[in-house]
Amino acid sequence: MGETGHPELACGIGSWDSDVYGNHRLLVRAEASDTAAPAVAAELPWRRQDPDPAAVDVIVVGPSGERVRNTVAVQVTGEVGRIAFEPVDGPGTYAVHYLPYAHTGKPYYPQAAYRPPTRTADPGWVHRCGLHDDSGWDKLPRAEAFRYEAASAVDSFAPLGFAATEDECARLRQEHGDARLLLFGEDRAHPLGRYERLPARWALATPFAPLDVTADRGEFHAVQVGVYALQELPDVRAEIRGLPFSARCVSTGGTDACGRAFERRVTVGEGRAGSLWFGVDVPEDTRPGRYEGEVAVRAAGVPERVLPLRLTVGPDLVRDGGAGEPWRLSRLGWLDSTLAQDDEPVAPFTPVETAATAGGQRLTLLGRTVELGPEGLPRRLVSTFTPSVTRADGPPRDLLAAPVTLDLGRPLEHGPLSLDRPGPARVCWSARAAGQDVLLRTEGELEADGFLVIRAAVEATADTQLDVTLEVPVHEEVARYAMGLGLTGRACPAAYDWEWDTPTRNQDAFWLGDPAAGLQLSLRDEHYARPLNTNYYREKPLRTPRSWAGDGAGGVRLRTSEGVRRLTAFSGPLMLRAGESRCFEFRLLLTPFKPLDPARQLSERYFHAYASPPEIAEYGANVSNLHHATPPNPYINDPLLGADALRSYTEEAHRLGIQVKVYDTVRELTRHTPELPVLASLGGEIFAPGPGGGHAWLREHLGGDYVPGWVAPDVGDVAVVTSGDSRWHNSYVNGIERLRRVVGVDGLYLDDVAYDRTTMKRVRKVLSASGETPPLVDLHSCNQFREPDGFASSANLYAELLPYVDRLWLGELFDYDGADGSAGADPAYWLVEISGIPFGLMGEMLEGGGNPWRGLVFGMTARAPMTDVRPLWRAFDRLRLPEAEMTGWWATGTPPVRTGRDDILATTWEGPGGTVTALASWAPEAVDVVLSSEGGPVAAYAPAVEGFQPERRFAAGEAMRVEPGRGWLVRIG
Repeated sequence: MGETGHPELACGIGSWDSDVYGNHRLLVRAEASDTAAPAVAAELPWRRQDPDPAAVDVIVVGPSGERVRNTVAVQVTGEVGRIAFEPVDGPGTYAVHYLPYAHTGKPYYPQAAYRPPTRTADPGWVHRCGLHDDSGWDKLPRAEAFRYEAASAVDSFAPLGFAATEDECARLRQEHGDARLLLFGEDRAHPLGRYERLPARWALATPFAPLDVTADRGEFHAVQVGVYALQELPDVRAEIRGLPFSARCVSTGGTDACGRAFERRVTVGEGRAGSLWFGVDVPEDTRPGRYEGEVAVRAAGVPERVLPLRLTVGPDLVRDGGAGEPWRLSRLGWLDSTLAQDDEPVAPFTPVETAATAGGQRLTLLGRTVELGPEGLPRRLVSTFTPSVTRADGPPRDLLAAPVTLDLGRPLEHGPLSLDRPGPARVCWSARAAGQDVLLRTEGELEADGFLVIRAAVEATADTQLDVTLEVPVHEEVARYAMGLGLTGRACPAAYDWEWDTPTRNQDAFWLGDPAAGLQLSLRDEHYARPLNTNYYREKPLRTPRSWAGDGAGGVRLRTSEGVRRLTAFSGPLMLRAGESRCFEFRLLLTPFKPLDPARQLSERYFHAYASPPEIAEYGANVSNLHHATPPNPYINDPLLGADALRSYTEEAHRLGIQVKVYDTVRELTRHTPELPVLASLGGEIFAPGPGGGHAWLREHLGGDYVPGWVAPDVGDVAVVTSGDSRWHNSYVNGIERLRRVVGVDGLYLDDVAYDRTTMKRVRKVLSASGETPPLVDLHSCNQFREPDGFASSANLYAELLPYVDRLWLGELFDYDGADGSAGADPAYWLVEISGIPFGLMGEMLEGGGNPWRGLVFGMTARAPMTDVRPLWRAFDRLRLPEAEMTGWWATGTPPVRTGRDDILATTWEGPGGTVTALASWAPEAVDVVLSSEGGPVAAYAPAVEGFQPERRFAAGEAMRVEPGRGWLVRIG
């Protein structure tokens, strides 16, 4: 059998139209002596894994390449197929395609439909050959099956995808029935993945035979041991013993994405097979030679069994554990990594400073101050960002009109506030309180980026009813805008009411404030799990928090009176039994996170399409965004598979002064990742559970419990959706570190994001730790305020990530024009929902090229080359805007240049190129405006900008006509 894994057939790769015939076929040989008969019979030992083989068509193709119409499938089971066909091409090799399918739907999200059995044989031929009853097949001459072929190596079932027969399984049970579990050593190059039926390769092997493996010095060596359950095996445990090296079982637990140890329960059902994966750390200074140990496996109620392990260490030395060669599977060592899992600040953030106050603590960070009261809740929130958000040294502004309160409906006696400092970028505190029938334990933390979280655990000491309310009172003059809980970005309403509906609404957060001072309140409990997003929300929605939603009466309300907007979250009546507790967690993200950098925004010119570095340089761009499905980055979310080509591309780009950013997220993973079958074997830990379906490859290799991901037909890429929170994030962080340090890329292009702020923060740290220039990270999102995404505004959804992002690109399906009075007709929607400015970011436009006039008053353009923005780039340089100070229209106070209208907005740059103003209209009709400054009306010069405006001079006091949805870029004076 060798490494083919098939007892009866040789295995290989063939070439045919898989869109017509599927990805798998068996070759049968019809001899000359048999082809004189009107039909030949073939027995096909295909050993299939698909759930209902009889429901799928069987197609025979002759040596000529033509389909053989006279074909009858006499018997089709998972083990074997018996067919008869007319040898129309005479003697030779006939191909039997047994999983033909058709892909329907969108090419990037196809659905495979396997072709049902179809009668194509002539009834007269069937009758002449005796195939109208079961006895006719036995009398026909035989065509011998001799080879299995797949359409590609990644499609192949070899070697472990061929299932053992019932007789082979019965023999194992008879010979080893007292063992209860059987162990099979298997080469790491042959991962079992999700094939649950016993592989034929193992059925014909000797259980518990020694496993011989060869490792290099310095390698994290992956070891696979197969398990076959003669009875159900609950709570499987495994370890490697006896080797003088560190070893661990990655299948039974490890370290999660937050750095916490966890155990993973493994169960193998009776009659099923599974695999256990181990990693052996071979030190670089290991003496070459053979080392002996054993793999020990046990389960609840099942005695331990062992498999001898013989590991030979060769003389060769590998670096980084062998991660530079993905075929080794050494990157599995990254699964439990804690790289950058620390409390050190990363630029531009500074350490959190602490100072005691009367009964509390004052915590100071970049542009913000938090003052805690004795109960551990914020009593003051202060921002020192300037009105234009370009600096963090402005006059202090209080957000809160009164302290934040958490009311349990009864008086509490509070103990002292205790402060802890795990690191310079994080401060923690705790407090306790007691009242009638309840205990309250409050824990909080503040990080250097403005992330503030409070976890209040309420425990009943006797049966009691609570009605918990959290009140956040914000000055009305600060809370000018709002977004979240079903509201798109807009002027903050005076009153609003909202209720929980997590199955269809990805809503648990509300932002309110103005660009220079704001906060996002989000509500969670201890059972929170990050939901899926970007078309997948309903596959894994939010978990309704048992605390805040209460017994169904919880919600959020906003009320305004006497200059205060009171944002209140409430549980409604909530019954707790004695000893029962609920966790009321709330997060306050203090915005903006950092000052805007208009100079960087206008001087970094993005090129978002594949082209060679010389072509990009000639175009005039200086940042290349390398998407997946391009030559240097062929497969989605594993750019290290093309590391050599990517390194060459990056080095050439750097010589031409171009920075390179690469597409890499964790939302889904390519089928070309060598570790994918190993990750698939971890059940629902790495890959999100779901309905299955999708592309044929997923159906054939991943079973049925997954969410289909993106498909790139031009490079033959197929992906599966990952969980929103898993150890794969640890691996991802290590991959980003290697991309920066070894490959030399300058940053990341994030196309929607499936991970949380902890992973984003780690990514920023590893990017910042190496490289000669600051890293670049931009975040693109399709508008998530849609039914498939749970009606969550993208800026609100990703707010916790934005401290570590440099630029936004929001994106497909965003409303830039506001036709028929839709959201884009409101400049507040642009400001809050699209621009990123309230979070300390600037961005670009996508849908339909955006609106260049409106975009410019936010410092935004569209992105090249899908939109030709070079005329605007040239105008920026002529007017020397990257060297100027920007005052946005959103800034409070007296603007440098005024239009005299609230619906004609103006943003001004003052610098060596003079005073330059961009203005844009949200008025429904053409209007005339007269530009003025503190000194009165001003003259203006509009330089010619191709596709944007003609050259024009306006005298002081002269009316400037502004058409609806358009504007001007002028130099004043």
